[in-house]
Amino acid sequence: MHPIRLGLVGYGKIAQDQHVPAIRANPRFELVSVATLGQPCAGVENFSSLEELLSRGPQVDAIAFCTPPQGRFGLVRQALAAGKHVLIEKPPCASLGEAMALIDDVQEAGVSGLFAWHSRFAVGVEYARQWLDGKTLQQVRVDWKEQVRKWHPGQAWIWQAGGLGVFDPGINALSIVTELLPSPLFVESAALQVPSNCQSPIVASLNMVSAGQVKIEAELDFDHGENEEWSIQLRCAEGLLRMDRGGADVSVDGVRQVVADDGEYAAIYRHFAQLIADKASDMDVQPLRIVADSFFVGSKESVAPFYE
Repeated sequence: MHPIRLGLVGYGKIAQDQHVPAIRANPRFELVSVATLGQPCAGVENFSSLEELLSRGPQVDAIAFCTPPQGRFGLVRQALAAGKHVLIEKPPCASLGEAMALIDDVQEAGVSGLFAWHSRFAVGVEYARQWLDGKTLQQVRVDWKEQVRKWHPGQAWIWQAGGLGVFDPGINALSIVTELLPSPLFVESAALQVPSNCQSPIVASLNMVSAGQVKIEAELDFDHGENEEWSIQLRCAEGLLRMDRGGADVSVDGVRQVVADDGEYAAIYRHFAQLIADKASDMDVQPLRIVADSFFVGSKESVAPFYE
């Protein structure tokens, strides 16, 4: 069986730091081409657009999309029209409607699609799923606080309409919570702080509830200075599980658990390869739906302008 020939669209920080190393470490894939307007990717053919990659580049079986969510919808549809399997970095699109349309488009094209909620592949998520089995979940607390200047320098698209602002990282936490709680989550209230020179929030406080009446509180901060935090606490009648560093570290009742971890993106590409083999798709929109609901019901406060 020959490797899955893969094209990559967008060669920014996330592609360079995560996607390309994971692809090249997986023998089930062969990275053959990249479409980018920035610096080229070494060792493969580079093109200035997806159209050029498809028309002039080597044959590809699948395409991974690492572009900003604004404008991604049309690119993915172009790949689907060419009969390619698609992996789409989170958030999959700039709107819930676009993401839902892609689900139908993938099915109609008869290919495999993956909305790559990478934090769901953190090692602590599967551990937490098994730990929760048979327990009585009472409350969930999320604290997702980081410094945007450190992790997303110069990425102005985050602050534009459709860029999500603090929800760009915060949706990672939401992807974990929606994976662990099988019943739908509903946003009861949201308080969004939007810099006066931006269109997307920099801080968000959410109050949610599951269909099973479990309360979920989330504090998201994209301008957090020292002591960055990516934690989720699951309080049950039988004890407390806490995930830190986005799910890489796990403790139960304060005792650190030993878990093996080979990386979220390595797991994503294993999953993508298996989806292609099984002629299946994994395109959950629940994290994006919660973000959309937060914008819909949330109160908005204009705060100090944001500058790099």
